[in-house]
Amino acid sequence: MRRRQTFLYILLTVFVVGLVGGLSYWHFQNNDQTRQAKKLQKKSAKESASKASSQSSSTPAAKRSSSQQPKKLTGQALRITNYLRQNHFVGSALIVRNGRVIYRRGLGYANYAKRQPNLPNSQYQILSIQKSLTAVQMMKLVVEKRLSLNTKLAKFYPAIPNANRITIRNLLDMDSGLSMSTVGANVALSEKRVIEYAVTHVDSRETALGQWDYQPVNYVLLAGIIGKLTKQSYRQNFYQTFVYPLNLRGTGFVQRWPASSFRTIAYRYQKTNQAEQNYEVPFKEAQAAKQNELGTGQVYMSPIDLFKAERAILRGRIISRQAVAALHAAGSASTYGGGIYNLKNGIRSHGIGYGYEAVILITRGGQNGVVLLSNNYRPAQSIQEPAIALYTELLDGQIT
Repeated sequence: MRRRQTFLYILLTVFVVGLVGGLSYWHFQNNDQTRQAKKLQKKSAKESASKASSQSSSTPAAKRSSSQQPKKLTGQALRITNYLRQNHFVGSALIVRNGRVIYRRGLGYANYAKRQPNLPNSQYQILSIQKSLTAVQMMKLVVEKRLSLNTKLAKFYPAIPNANRITIRNLLDMDSGLSMSTVGANVALSEKRVIEYAVTHVDSRETALGQWDYQPVNYVLLAGIIGKLTKQSYRQNFYQTFVYPLNLRGTGFVQRWPASSFRTIAYRYQKTNQAEQNYEVPFKEAQAAKQNELGTGQVYMSPIDLFKAERAILRGRIISRQAVAALHAAGSASTYGGGIYNLKNGIRSHGIGYGYEAVILITRGGQNGVVLLSNNYRPAQSIQEPAIALYTELLDGQIT
């Protein structure tokens, strides 16, 4: 009997010890799993934060802040802004010194009905400044020896009177003697038909050959020649020459201008002597006009994109610097050559139309420049004068 009680006591002791040990092990395992789970959660959260930080830091600062104005203006930036306001400027301004952006701001409204302001990276029609880009597309083909500056227009459009005497150089410098009494057809035409219309409606004056006369038809024909030689549309060639290589994200053609916070609406001036801006009448450009401006004024750009494109040209990224110098050489006393006006201290390009005005002045090395783009053109208050004044101050060291 005593042996049986001893055996039961030992058995009970073993059971209790086993139970306590099991509970202790379970408790340890459970706590360990909880600790591991917490570690994994912390690690995951840390990795997610690191990834988000990496993605944020890899995004260009210009892209992250392009939709925002500087929070507070002081010193030089305030002085420039006040100067632009005093000149009733509406649009976006960019100033670059020694390759560094030192001023970038939007003034006025991009869409007054929605109270949507112009931003530093808003988009505007650049109008005739496009001619400087068309000229480079043509010069690129000259460099590739597909034709020369002395190639006659008759090689491409023999039906045009006097085409056997007019050269590519004449078209680039606008001293071809060609003109058109209208800007083009009053219905929207395809690119091919726009050129056909120009060929059949152009007026060619033999006596005017060699005399400068600003006529957009010269560049419509250049756009046609570009298409003939490249076997693709002018738009395709433009994208391959500028947009893709330079990563121009705020550039395109007005026919396909997407709605966004960066797109601007242009406004009509009400009187020729109107100095101050107003937003009473939005300008509605006809689809036919957008098509007719082939190669001469159908591109929109942001200020930074325009500066990047002209800088890339001047620094030899599209064609060599020697080719740029040959292209830009003035063909007449007008100082106009290859889509730009030559200055002693750089080049200037200017465009007006459909409620927009655009101007860029830039040094030949592409290091310094002023870009003003406006969606509220007024002939009595052109943006060209303040642009020239700011450019002069920039080169004189008054803007640093």
